[in-house]
Amino acid sequence: MISCSGSKQAQVSDTGFTPSYAFDTEKSIERFSKSIQFQTVSLEDLSEIDYEPFEEFITFLEESYPSLHSNAELQRIGEYSLLFKWKGTNPDLNPGLLMGHYDVVPVKEDAIELWSYEPFGGEIEEGFIWGRGTLDDKSGIFSVLEAVEFLIESGHQNERTFYLALHHDEEIGGLNGAKQISEFLESEGVHLEFLVDEGPPVAENIIDNIDVPLAMIGVAEKGSLNLELVYRQEGGHSSMPPRQTVISILSRAINRIERRPMDAHYNGLIKETFEPLIPYMSFTQRLAFNNTWLFSGKIKRELGKNPATNAALRTTAAKTIFEAGFKENVLPVEGRVIINFRLHPNDTIEDVVEYVRQRVNNPDIVINVMDRARNPSPVSDTRARPYQVLKQTIEDIFDQALVSPSLFVAASDSRHFHNLTDNVYRFRPIRATHDDRARVHGIDERIRVDNYLEMIQFQIELIQNLSGEL
Repeated sequence: MISCSGSKQAQVSDTGFTPSYAFDTEKSIERFSKSIQFQTVSLEDLSEIDYEPFEEFITFLEESYPSLHSNAELQRIGEYSLLFKWKGTNPDLNPGLLMGHYDVVPVKEDAIELWSYEPFGGEIEEGFIWGRGTLDDKSGIFSVLEAVEFLIESGHQNERTFYLALHHDEEIGGLNGAKQISEFLESEGVHLEFLVDEGPPVAENIIDNIDVPLAMIGVAEKGSLNLELVYRQEGGHSSMPPRQTVISILSRAINRIERRPMDAHYNGLIKETFEPLIPYMSFTQRLAFNNTWLFSGKIKRELGKNPATNAALRTTAAKTIFEAGFKENVLPVEGRVIINFRLHPNDTIEDVVEYVRQRVNNPDIVINVMDRARNPSPVSDTRARPYQVLKQTIEDIFDQALVSPSLFVAASDSRHFHNLTDNVYRFRPIRATHDDRARVHGIDERIRVDNYLEMIQFQIELIQNLSGEL
């Protein structure tokens, strides 16, 4: 742990958590709660986005973090994304980038009544802060903003320059935010020493009967591919149906894909993820995980039962859209299915297309590759100093947690920055259980108040630990 030049003392909040640094916990919670109330919702149809809350949110940041705005250069990129340059004293050190996004996914009207509290209320109840964005990803960016504001006010001075990037369109691909920021930094000749973005949490009970938390640093990210399956046939009246209709033929294709998913892999990165947990496993589990040459099949079957661990083992296929027919007594002429694949680093777009072609086994079904397909990211080096510093900081703050590299199974804006650095790491110091997985983009998204304060303390430590020569 590196000490800050500012004051450092115990301050006990109402939550029972005792942060080491004397930042104003009440004000920090109040600012974060307020941030949730700005409905910075991204929509696929850009013409339908209401950008007024985005402007109000940016004004709120300026009012809430005056020291950051006074001590860092700010540029707006892509209209609503923000890039701060917080200069260090040593220009010979490559800068670092801390980033995240403030846009959120929408809340469907018919789901609002299912929430325990208002989705955009930012209410503080039952020890939680509730609302859309509390997990994805406003807690991430606000913990960084709180940390930077505190460090500046405490008189801390970095040797290394830090960039802070707040993106406005991550939920719809990041093309106008993160991608344009990356292109701007490249045009300025910037080479980053490291990048830290949103990513896996500090996960609890990742394997049955193991209660030690596992903090996973995403050193690689899955690719993404949407395939459209289209089938056409003559229509007609439902009183004289053919043996197979558009719906039954496409359903059969889906069933064939579900019955035989793409191959699972228990090697490389996924094996590194679980190695720290082996000493805490039961005798039977230790026997299997220590002898993968014999028990890899059993391990893959067991991990495949859990959606979270299954996603780390293989390329997954999620059937998200099925359209066919328009009237109950008319046979559909055309049907379409969209399948979202998340690509394991062992697979490519071409591999998935060929797999689907073979599984469907019907030349009359047209397979279309939709826009924004991308292969998996490169794998960042866990031996690099920035990774080791990040790992040590996690161990210092979450003293009971094990730390391991992992595959980030979702998508993040970090994929736009591999042109600027090899050291791309995805991690958020959020304590998460299996239940929290469904809350991201789902109902009752929330974060514990004490965990949010813990996140601020983590970011203060991380910035200091990364601010000098590594």
